[in-house]
Amino acid sequence: MNILVIPTTDWIRHPVPNRLNFIFDILAKDHNIYILYFPLGKFKNNIPRDTKCALVDSGIKSVTDPSLFYLLSSPFHLLDIIKITRRNEIDVILSANILPSLYANFSRTPIVFDYLDHLEESASVYYPGSVTGKIIKKFTTLVTRFNLLRAKEVITVSNEFEGYLEDLGVNNVTVIPNGVDTRILAPVPRDDAKARLNLEEKTVIGYIGSLEYWVDLEGVIAALPELDATLLIVGPGLFTDYGEKLRKIAADLGVSEKVIFAGAVAFDKLPLYISAMDIGLNPLKHMKKNELTIGGKVFNYLSCGVPVLSSRMRALENFFQDDIFYYDDHESFIRQVKDILAHPVDGAAFRSIASQYDWNILAEKYEEVLTRTAGTKG
Repeated sequence: MNILVIPTTDWIRHPVPNRLNFIFDILAKDHNIYILYFPLGKFKNNIPRDTKCALVDSGIKSVTDPSLFYLLSSPFHLLDIIKITRRNEIDVILSANILPSLYANFSRTPIVFDYLDHLEESASVYYPGSVTGKIIKKFTTLVTRFNLLRAKEVITVSNEFEGYLEDLGVNNVTVIPNGVDTRILAPVPRDDAKARLNLEEKTVIGYIGSLEYWVDLEGVIAALPELDATLLIVGPGLFTDYGEKLRKIAADLGVSEKVIFAGAVAFDKLPLYISAMDIGLNPLKHMKKNELTIGGKVFNYLSCGVPVLSSRMRALENFFQDDIFYYDDHESFIRQVKDILAHPVDGAAFRSIASQYDWNILAEKYEEVLTRTAGTKG
């Protein structure tokens, strides 16, 4: 098949690869994959990742604000989508964006929409408490619902998202959860990992992922005065000042020495950092995008044999049940941390869970949906 992918962000320079990067690099072994490449100015100085897919540059370079980039680049995205679909005889489009996905409807090519996140909140959360954020949320809601209803098929990451989409009148929904590259994300002996990161003799609770306002690391830092533990934060800030806010909270509480900000880490280095953790954290604020989704970081922790402690979210609890641990408030977070640390963990069992969701397995399911949709072309 000839497949055009309209991704969520900069394909090779965004510091955190998402499910589409993994799935389509696998599918590129057997199919021709073309990526509508968004050169977001925010990430222009990041080292690009390798990809097996063909990139087609589209949009105005060096615009740092994501919403402004997509707005100003609209004419280029529309023209490039039409040009790519005709020139490369595209059989199916996989779309996961907002405005560019709207323009894909003009290509007369069958579309599969990957609703991998609650887009209206994801787009607006970068503008917390602002009028701009409210406008973006409303606009995103309208455009995304149009895109979903026009798509031939929709893929999403949880049964909860499936129910949400069906309530909107969206048909032909397939659930394919997030997953993990178990080949790269493999355990490193914990003592070795801690030694290499100068964390010997420390109890480490850790977080990997973007530092943005949908995360509740404020609550984790607030618990540190009552815990004999070091918090290791691995990941970049994207478009907001959330990281600076966390540093101030730690300073105000007098626990700055117990918080380590490692910053962005190359994906192939993540196993070292995760393996140094005694507990992997998934702290989330209670908002729809968090309640309905199942994030990839949980699979990453499990693949490295690390127990996971997460805010109690509906989709996560229904999916993992008792395979991970949950907390509801400040007191239960502290209690759960102490309880997990007091008992031995079975790292092999955690990795066995993750192995069921290796990207190679999930890519096959993805391919089935794309092949079925491509068959409607004509």
